[in-house]
Amino acid sequence: MNGIVNFVKNWALIIALLIGSVGSKFFVQYADKTVYLIFVMLLFTFCRIDPSQLKFRKVHALFLLIQVGGAMAMYYALSALGWNDMAESCMLCFLCPTAAASAVVTMKLGGDGASNTTYVLLSSLMVALVVPLWFPLIHEPTQEIPFWQAFWSILKRVLPLLAGPFLLAMLLKYTLRKVHDAFARWHEVSFYLWASCLIFAAAQMVDAMNHSSAGLGMMAVLALGSLAICSLQFFLGKRLGGHYGDRISGGQSLGQKNIILGIWIAGMFLMPSTGETPLAIVGLGTYIIWQNIINSWQLYRKRMRDLGEKVHHAELVP
Repeated sequence: MNGIVNFVKNWALIIALLIGSVGSKFFVQYADKTVYLIFVMLLFTFCRIDPSQLKFRKVHALFLLIQVGGAMAMYYALSALGWNDMAESCMLCFLCPTAAASAVVTMKLGGDGASNTTYVLLSSLMVALVVPLWFPLIHEPTQEIPFWQAFWSILKRVLPLLAGPFLLAMLLKYTLRKVHDAFARWHEVSFYLWASCLIFAAAQMVDAMNHSSAGLGMMAVLALGSLAICSLQFFLGKRLGGHYGDRISGGQSLGQKNIILGIWIAGMFLMPSTGETPLAIVGLGTYIIWQNIINSWQLYRKRMRDLGEKVHHAELVP
């Protein structure tokens, strides 16, 4: 029995993806309710973060440059080769803002949750600015959407979900300290809430792919493209973040994306004139799989290291 429990704990993210994929027809009906799970999840997380640590850092500027510059480089390079669907898919995999839940994984891996949370906000603001400014230049139908309407439509999907639990965590800290500390102590709950959210995210991914006109061959190509982009961003985030003493947070900040927002952006701003579902959604959907496989592997390695350290310490103690 303990073996089963440990297996579920160790691979909760992968199990959640499988459950959501297999039961997509059922779970997709309730996908819009995940905002409540995310709210509570972030409340647990923010109760562990000192607000004085939420500061803009040099590494954040570098990450913003990679996020936007990488998206533009991918789009124009692949478009020049005539691979328009791949161009849009890879571009959005780069441009997507960092997932709010990345702070949960960052802290579970032993990283700097405050640095990651700061970048979640910065990357979301950047996307809200870049999309309405840049997309009209590369996608003609987007020219009909006023800048401020596009800006606000993106921002209102991100900011309330970040600001709400953060402000509540601060309110609890200064009014109900015991409740605040209880949330901080039980922070492990946030990880399993995130795993629950992945069930619904996977269901949305399968539903979006089912409504796509892409054949299996094209889906495979787009999936491989998103794998390459996902791996590259985790690598760059860790490498560059490590240079600034922020390796774990760096990997999560660049690698873990708010894919649900990305799918919405694709449907809102990159819809073909024929009205078909943008093929970029396939690449974005498979990105969910790749980023959580990478995170599951990182969490597994950390558990093994922690276990090794415990065994080593026990051997040293007489």
